[in-house]
Amino acid sequence: MAKILIIDDDAVVRDALTVFLMRDGHTVVAASDGLNGLQLYKREAPDLVVLDRALPGLTGSGVFDEMRKVSRHTPIMILTGFDAQEEAEIYLRNGAAAFVSKGEGLSRVLEVISGLLGKPAAPEKERPAKILIAEDDLAMLDVLRRCFSQPGYQVFTAADGTQAVRLGLSEKPDIVLLDIFMPGKDGIEVLEVLSAALPGTGIMMISGNDDEAIAKDCLQKGAFDYLCKPPDLGVLENIVKTRLFMQKSGPR
Repeated sequence: MAKILIIDDDAVVRDALTVFLMRDGHTVVAASDGLNGLQLYKREAPDLVVLDRALPGLTGSGVFDEMRKVSRHTPIMILTGFDAQEEAEIYLRNGAAAFVSKGEGLSRVLEVISGLLGKPAAPEKERPAKILIAEDDLAMLDVLRRCFSQPGYQVFTAADGTQAVRLGLSEKPDIVLLDIFMPGKDGIEVLEVLSAALPGTGIMMISGNDDEAIAKDCLQKGAFDYLCKPPDLGVLENIVKTRLFMQKSGPR
């Protein structure tokens, strides 16, 4: 069982989560504000943190930043009282394990916690997630291939846009990591084809170009995120893991 730290100024949410998680056998420590939560984090070294975005004193984002200075490995799930997709993308990009609205209900929060703790585990016979990496920089392609092959994902690679389209349509990957500037077809052309043909596939753009207009265009055309090179591999892994969990959970 896990040790879980809950930081939330809403006593109802905090107490309810504590009861449910302890009932499942977990150890729970809790705080109602950011400063006390940060002290508990440093003292207790929890396996998972459930962090309210809006806190008195030190805000959730401030607590998150301080925790990441201590460790970049502890999963931190952000709770929010309202839907904020843009903020969700920022938190996930910076290493949050999940971003969940309280409006979805405590059952949803508990479901995400279970997923982050690896419970329930994927069925033994379930196929590993498929990841297609399209990148014409062969050194970067190898780094990304190794990064996602090691945890057991089924990885396919393409060094140009034409090959990426062919592999995408034939293998139907769960996730596509897609460079923008490639020979054959560029990443935006590939994005347009695959997002239309594979609506259940999560497509993330990875590019050496940090042009905001290009990023917005990619998001409008179906990408779920946009990272600049060189990507932080830990952040990238967390984003992919969270996206896969969301895709498996299905529409809510």
